[in-house]
Amino acid sequence: MEPKNDYNINSLVKSMNILEQLIQKGEMSLLELAEQSGMGKSTIHRILGTFKTMGYVDQNKDNNKYFPTLKIFELGTKAADRIPMKKIIKPHLEEIFEKCHETVNFAIVDNNEVVFVDKIVTAEPLRIELEVGRRVPAYCSALGKSILAFTDNVDLSKIDFKKMTEKTVDCPDKFLEQLATIRKTGYAVENEEFIDGLTCLAVPIKNRSNKAVAAISIAVPNVRLNDEKKEEFIKLLQEAVNRIGRVE
Repeated sequence: MEPKNDYNINSLVKSMNILEQLIQKGEMSLLELAEQSGMGKSTIHRILGTFKTMGYVDQNKDNNKYFPTLKIFELGTKAADRIPMKKIIKPHLEEIFEKCHETVNFAIVDNNEVVFVDKIVTAEPLRIELEVGRRVPAYCSALGKSILAFTDNVDLSKIDFKKMTEKTVDCPDKFLEQLATIRKTGYAVENEEFIDGLTCLAVPIKNRSNKAVAAISIAVPNVRLNDEKKEEFIKLLQEAVNRIGRVE
């Protein structure tokens, strides 16, 4: 049970929940939002009207559904740009990309979810892109596993293991085995656990206490990956992390 917070403004919490649902779904009707949230349509209508006035939400004239505007994206981008580590990591992402020409990512873990902070996307026609700010479950992500492997006291009870693909590890014991292997090798490999046909290789970025604070990765469609390239890409990531050094 979450600890009670006497400082919560319930109306604000409800409003932000509505906005988060819109961001996740992209476009929703008043009825869909009411069914998802359990709130009355009149309350949601007032919330959406306020967000619309502020410029965070707009309405599709063809179907009357609501959608988040670019103003939210702009806020998220500004916030991400102010993360000090992002400025440190960016040149290293660029250097990796120049050598592999595949999508490279920089991410952190928040509440057992991977949050994409920065990326450079391959120009190849066949690519799978997860936008900056996107959250994915850490247990089925190479980025997430590489961080959790070097994190103290991972609370398995707070991880909702679900099958994202046929290859997703949904057993806590197997997940712990994966983390143990990552601690031995220093890198994580996730093969089609989150998206079919995609392999992600990740290496953690650690602080002076040897705890992971973030990770970088290379994501490659399986049709362009072989054992030789896999070794090459892992080496690129490890060399970049060595250049980055220990972070605060």
